[in-house]
Amino acid sequence: LDMDKMFWTDVAKKGAILGVLMLASHILEQVLMLNGNTSRMFVAGIEMLVVAVLYIYLMYRFVKGYSNTFSAEEGFSYGRGFTYVVYASLLAGVIVGFGSYVYVHWIVGYGDYIDGMVNMYASIIDSAAMPASLSAMYEGMFEQLESQPEPSVFSTLFSTLWGYIMWGVIIGLIIAGIVKRTPKLFDETDE
Repeated sequence: LDMDKMFWTDVAKKGAILGVLMLASHILEQVLMLNGNTSRMFVAGIEMLVVAVLYIYLMYRFVKGYSNTFSAEEGFSYGRGFTYVVYASLLAGVIVGFGSYVYVHWIVGYGDYIDGMVNMYASIIDSAAMPASLSAMYEGMFEQLESQPEPSVFSTLFSTLWGYIMWGVIIGLIIAGIVKRTPKLFDETDE
C-alpha cells in the first residue's frame, strides 16, 4: 500500500512537471506560428524537436529515479516502468489540454486563433509559388476551417489526451525495457 502511494505521488509530481513544460512549449509554438512567417515556423520546428528530446530524456530520468527506490532483491519490472510512463504522459496531456483550451479560447480568442492559422498557412502557400489549381484547393480548405464550430473543452482535452497517451505508449515501451531490472534471487557475496 505504501508503494502504491509512493507511485502515485511520484507520477503526479513528474507528470505535472512534464505537463507544465509541454504547455509552455505549446504556447510558445502557437505564438511563433500564429503571427509567423517561414523563419518563425523554422524556429518553432526546431523548438518542437528540442522539446521532444527533452521530454524523452526527462521521462527516462524520472522512471530511472523511481526504479532506484526498489532494492536489488525486488527488482523493477517492465510493467512498472511502462505504467509509470503512460500515467505520467496522461497527466501531462490533461495539463496541456486544459492549458491549450484556456490559451486558445480565453486568452487569444478562437476566432483570432483561426484567423492567425489561416494567415500563416496562406503566407506559406504564397511563398511557395504554387499552381493556381492548388491555391484554389487550399482556399476551399481555409473556408472550411473558418466555418468549423468552436470545439468544446472536452473535445480539446480528448484530442490532446489521445496524442499524449499514444506518445506515452510508444516511448514507454522503450524506456521500460531500458530501465527494468530483474530481481536478485540469491546473495552473491562470499561468506
